[in-house]
Amino acid sequence: MNCFTRWAVVLICLAVGLMSGYMSWAQQEGRTGEMAAENGTELAIGDGSGWSFLVGQWTEDEEGVISPPGEPNLHSRLFYTAEGYEDLTAQLEFKGSYGTRGQGSAGLILRAADAGHFYFVYFPWKGQQLRAKHFWAAIAKVEGDGYLRNLKAVWVPGVTSEVDRWYKVRVEAQGPQMRVWVDGRFALSVTDETYKSGCVGLAGYGGYFLRNIRIQGASVDPPVWSDEAQMRAEPFTVGIDSQKMPTGCVAPNGDVLIAGGSKLVRSQDKGRTWGEPVELPDKLGALSDSGNTMFCTSHGRLIVMKYRAITPPYPTSMTPQIRIFESTDNGHTWSDPTVCQVALEGWPDAVEALEPYGPLRPYGPLVETEDGVLIRLLIGSEIEEGDQFTDVRTWGAIHAKGYAIRSTDGGRNWSGPVDLDQPAWSGKQRGDFPGALDFTEATGVAIGNKVTVLIRPIYSPMMWQCWSDDSGATWDAAVRATFPGYAQSMIRTRSGAILCAHRYPHYSVNVSRDDGLNWDAGTVIDYPSWAMGCMVEVEPDVVLCTYMNWERSEPLLAQLIRVTPDGIYPIVR
Repeated sequence: MNCFTRWAVVLICLAVGLMSGYMSWAQQEGRTGEMAAENGTELAIGDGSGWSFLVGQWTEDEEGVISPPGEPNLHSRLFYTAEGYEDLTAQLEFKGSYGTRGQGSAGLILRAADAGHFYFVYFPWKGQQLRAKHFWAAIAKVEGDGYLRNLKAVWVPGVTSEVDRWYKVRVEAQGPQMRVWVDGRFALSVTDETYKSGCVGLAGYGGYFLRNIRIQGASVDPPVWSDEAQMRAEPFTVGIDSQKMPTGCVAPNGDVLIAGGSKLVRSQDKGRTWGEPVELPDKLGALSDSGNTMFCTSHGRLIVMKYRAITPPYPTSMTPQIRIFESTDNGHTWSDPTVCQVALEGWPDAVEALEPYGPLRPYGPLVETEDGVLIRLLIGSEIEEGDQFTDVRTWGAIHAKGYAIRSTDGGRNWSGPVDLDQPAWSGKQRGDFPGALDFTEATGVAIGNKVTVLIRPIYSPMMWQCWSDDSGATWDAAVRATFPGYAQSMIRTRSGAILCAHRYPHYSVNVSRDDGLNWDAGTVIDYPSWAMGCMVEVEPDVVLCTYMNWERSEPLLAQLIRVTPDGIYPIVR
């Protein structure tokens, strides 16, 4: 072999090695694009033999499209119990439907030990998320109590978000690692060793369809199968209808109070059982976290804050009327109102207010800081004369903006509105121009005299998060949080855990254990469409989570949740 030939062989070997290394790297990182179809077991329902159906009979049409039972269904699960799998590659297609509840999810079950213990690769959708055009994928662990605990949930860039559209999914499970692709794009990877083998299956919520389901991998003996499963952590009802977002607190004597509209309901055993609802006095108005709110201060002062926004025809100022009512007998009777003074500065001029938000109005409960400052968060839109928010820095603010008002004397006097987003700019100091971005409803918690707020977005794939280091007097520039969510409620427990319950995916709770700096991947605890609610800590690290039913005429739903360092868990009453 001459010198030239030897060098040619070396170069060819190097090229082959580099190509092999590149392909290995590309596969590891999910950069191989659309995967080639492979041989394997094609899953079809046929006559139903070898399958286990939960919550009704699934169907398969002549074109091989598999549908869950009915729509809207609460959930459904379908397990292929004839074989078990440890390592596998699965391919399928799914299509979602907006349906009557405006939300849904569909996905693949992996390594099911029984009908209540498995991994779930799923893809959720929701009306506002669809309008905002961001697609999410998640891998959850299901552990028998009805919760879906996300191991990881991610926004998948480059994948459009629509219903009535078929998506191609590929899932690989090799040892403890699970990886997911959607439409040829790598979505996420998770490592977990809880379940090592088991059955595959299909699951979802709402209206959805699946087809072309193929499993490749060596089969193993399936587990001894049990269909017993808790499909959801069963909520109980609180005897107020779901027309209004509820407001709640613990009274000075320990009674738990929940109010909505003109009614109040009381629990004397930390939320386990509830008395009959009673009528509130007319002077309080309709109670709701999105309007008049009930609150118990750290010093045991039980109050209702009544906020009345100025509505058309506008006077020269849009300053609201604020009144405080107080109860000295744990919410049985209420005082006449104390008329509060509201500073005139900072309120938008009465030129025009954009619908649907109009003048500034409150959302969420009061927040109390360590030094006793009370903060109420506001949402609104404004167009001031000569300022149409056409500046590039403030384009988003034309739809809605977030504000805070504060009182340093127990609610007798209130500041004007302070912008929650206070960015700096080249040549501009913080506060020199109005904040922007796509804010809607804001809720917050106090961490000593620091306040963190999560804000429902309009188009952002994640929620917005804002910070104040001085009890709400000034605010930093807004940042994106790490998870999506709409119609949220928040609480900080006595041990310091912060919970944010919200719509999408389904009804989820995200937890931070470092004062809001980092958040977990979220846990799906229920499936209502509205979900607007409130949270009350009824005993240390036990939270009463109350939320609107999907039928507005139905009673409020509620769960008792235990918060631990390892996660959140439902409490059976």
